[in-house]
Amino acid sequence: VGAITKQTLFPPLMPSGRPFRVSNASRSNRKGIVASSLQELISKILDAFIISAGVITLVLEEDGTVVDTEEFFKSLDDNTHFMVLEKGQKWTP
Repeated sequence: VGAITKQTLFPPLMPSGRPFRVSNASRSNRKGIVASSLQELISKILDAFIISAGVITLVLEEDGTVVDTEEFFKSLDDNTHFMVLEKGQKWTP
């Protein structure tokens, strides 16, 4: 008599999204975006702000620090406020 074992496979859990705030360089347009990775955040920013060029710089709104690595992104708190800069734009206090 053989025993039959039923194994249920679960898909890998995706990291849950975290909430962030993003504004444009003039701070005239602000949006809330939920993302689980830096790449996902950038992709959603391009859609939300209707940026077709695809070349942006993401900085911390408070001091202009560039956010360009996944490790740094992961170290930031939920609800961190970012500023998206398009080509030629600079962060200003």
